[in-house]
Amino acid sequence: MMRPERSKAWNLALRVFALYALVLAGWSRTAASAETLTQGFDSMSAAAPRALGGSREIPGTSVAERASAATTTQPTITELDIEHRSSLDALERYAAEHNPAIRAALKAWEAAQKRIVIDRSYENPMIEYMPDTYNMAETRAGSQTGGGGFSQAIPFPGKLTLRGKIAAQEAEAAQENVRAVVQETDRRVWMSYAGYYLADRALEVNDETIQLARQFESIAEAKYKVGKVPEQDVILSQVEISQLAVQRIDLQKARNSALGNINALLDREPRALLASPEELAAKPISPPLVQLVEESRAARPELKAEDYMVKARETSVTLAKMGYLPDFSVGGQYMGIANNGVPGFIKDGHDNWAATIGFSVPIWLDRVKAQVDQANAQFLQEKSTRRNVEDTVADQVQDAYERVMASAHNEAIYRTTLLPQTAERVAAARAGYQTAIVDFLTLIDSLKSYEDVRMRHYETIEQYQVAAADLSRAVGQPIEGIVK
Repeated sequence: MMRPERSKAWNLALRVFALYALVLAGWSRTAASAETLTQGFDSMSAAAPRALGGSREIPGTSVAERASAATTTQPTITELDIEHRSSLDALERYAAEHNPAIRAALKAWEAAQKRIVIDRSYENPMIEYMPDTYNMAETRAGSQTGGGGFSQAIPFPGKLTLRGKIAAQEAEAAQENVRAVVQETDRRVWMSYAGYYLADRALEVNDETIQLARQFESIAEAKYKVGKVPEQDVILSQVEISQLAVQRIDLQKARNSALGNINALLDREPRALLASPEELAAKPISPPLVQLVEESRAARPELKAEDYMVKARETSVTLAKMGYLPDFSVGGQYMGIANNGVPGFIKDGHDNWAATIGFSVPIWLDRVKAQVDQANAQFLQEKSTRRNVEDTVADQVQDAYERVMASAHNEAIYRTTLLPQTAERVAAARAGYQTAIVDFLTLIDSLKSYEDVRMRHYETIEQYQVAAADLSRAVGQPIEGIVK
């Protein structure tokens, strides 16, 4: 038969476990409430927008869907689509759905949101159990048979709220970082597409130049056979064709490199198929520089992220000052008492229950003051960082703006003046050579000049597109007048 003391010890253990179960159930309800609050916060927060826009998050969507939420009204871009038609817009939308950097930024934002629940929640309660060692203390009411208890730390009212507020502000900064990553990815896709365009068009120029050189070779051979020109003219034409063949190898290498850059941003194999780029253009923009700088201060996601971080560090100062205030703890204890106390004593064998209340005493004031000073220093540091980012953004806008305007004007000169002039020169030199007015060197020189001008024309378009990508990224939103 089980001893009464042993039976009471088992009852005590069961009571302690029952107490733990009740506390755990209570905290589960608290966690569920916190999760509900977090879901409410999530539903109100904006999802990762595309590079130059914004959209609201749709709960339950995938990372890729959230990354391209601004384009949900348009059909999804597949690999087959970009293999048959690779417009810049299609590549940017494909990157928004597949780029791993965007996925990583989204996960970082998701983790920052979960931090809100963590920082504004209580620490786990402590449960204690003291088993009967059969060598317990003796009391007037009887010998102790074991006990248990629990305690819960409670920060001073307001501390958890401030911690949650800091976490929420950092989560907002993480959301702006998602926008920054999406915009940076779009900028890199845009620049790589411009390089792909240049390499593709350079190959076209090379092919057409080779065809003209072969025509000139045929003319030289025909005139050489009848003794009107020396053999040197034929050899010069063949040398030119060979040099163009060498140039073609370098241009093909440049095209493959540009293709690899785009595929890397799209999370595809380096040599995955991609359709030839569509035609690009260049023209000046209408907004003045001052307007673009002002727009960047309101739209650039890095500046918005810094604004949230400044607010978070300012809240951290308030939280640090609350270090002068005490924290609390509450708890309860239970001690089992055996029925072997003083005969006739009214409390003989009665178990003991007690409640505990405690608080911390912040007597190390130097430590608290150091925490406040540290928080103030971090706050001022963040303000300076924000100012530095603002200055850097203004410089980026100014630099990209000047490059956009210069390349647009250069493209206009090439298109309206130099291209027609060099084309006329080739035609005139060809006619002159056939009538023996000019020599073959003049004809070859006109061909080289025409090829060079055509190449430089496409280079100015590529420079414009790169500058436009940098300017859109610097401002943080679409710019009126930019052409792609």
